[in-house]
Order: sequence, then structure tokens, then C-alpha cells
Amino acid sequence: MIWLLVIAAIGYLTVPRRNVTRRRRQRKRRPRRERRTVDMGAIVTEVATRLRSGSSPERAWEQTLANAGLDVSQPVLDESGVPFTLRRIEHMGWLERRRAGVDEVVVHTIPATVAVCVMSYRTGAPMAEVLEACAAGITESGEAASAREVALAGPRSSARMLAGLPAIGLLLGIGLGADPLGFLLTTTPGRIALAAGLAFEAAGMVWTSQMVARARVEEE
Repeated sequence: MIWLLVIAAIGYLTVPRRNVTRRRRQRKRRPRRERRTVDMGAIVTEVATRLRSGSSPERAWEQTLANAGLDVSQPVLDESGVPFTLRRIEHMGWLERRRAGVDEVVVHTIPATVAVCVMSYRTGAPMAEVLEACAAGITESGEAASAREVALAGPRSSARMLAGLPAIGLLLGIGLGADPLGFLLTTTPGRIALAAGLAFEAAGMVWTSQMVARARVEEE
């Protein structure tokens, strides 16, 4: 019975279907909507440009954040001269960040942007000059964080794939007519093997997560 289901699934995936092919062609013809992402370095640079053009800090931040596709609250700035939008991004969940086009790179650069705003507000330094001086550093920090995420994506995906291999092995054993679950759950050697396998699986996942976290800290 299992082999019949496997053959049916393979046939469903491999046999060409006119309707599916036609739909795929139509999807290719449709222009894809590009996912808008936030670039904190570009935002800081635009705010500095607007300030030099004579805009007030509130107006410059409001227009720039709106152009970036972010929700702008009223009032725009808090008592420290920091936009409320940046404060809100720091406390967003991953789903809200995804919808707003805010990735981990942006979150990584927000503390530097907040520090620039606070320093300019408290010291009275020209905000445009301070923002322009720090824009390059914020951009470089974001690029470094992006490169780090790209470098760690491979190890993370490999760890996830290896973590799922035991389940795939069980499915293959069932497909070949064996009873791996019965052996693991009803016999003493099977229970010992299951306990050892779960322990090694958990240890491997913890070890991999610690290695990734250590690599992030060392890069920062």
C-alpha cells in the first residue's frame, strides 16, 4: 500500500499537466512585486539631506520614514530626539518585521542610529553633520551584519537537514516493509537506541546553536 502511494506521488509530480503548465507560464508573465526592504544607512543619509535643505528634525524624519514604507507615529520624536518608529522596530516580533521589510541587519544598526540621535539632541551638535558622519559607519555595520548572516546560513541549513535525517530513515524503513517504530518502542535494545539517539540529537542541536551564537559574538 505504501509503495502504491509513493508511485502515485511520483507520477503526480512528474507527469506533465497542461493546466499546471499553463498556470506556470501565466505566473512567469506576471511581473513580480519586489519585496521592499529598509536600508538604515540610506535613511540616515536622506534625513541629513533634508535637514540641510531646511527641514525641521521632525519633518525630516517623518518624510524619510514614510518614503521607506514605515509607519510614522505622532509625535514623530520622543523626549530624546529619537523617532518613535525606531523604538517600535526594536520591540517588533519577527512577523511584524517581515511585513514591514525590516530584517535582522536593520535591527543590528538601530542602536547606532539611536545613539546618534540622542548625542545630537543632548549636545546640541548639528544633526545633519552628525548623521552624515555616522551614515557610512551605519552602512558598513549593516553590510557586515548581512555578510555574517549569509555566512551562517549554510551551517544553519545543514544542521536542520541533518536533524531531519533520523525521521527520513524511519520513513524509508517503513517503506521497505520493516517496523522500526515497533523495534524502538517495544524492545529493550530499541528503547536504549532511541534514548541514545534522542540524546545525541538534542546535544547536536544545542552544540550547533552555540557555535552559531559564538560566531556572531566574535564577528561583532
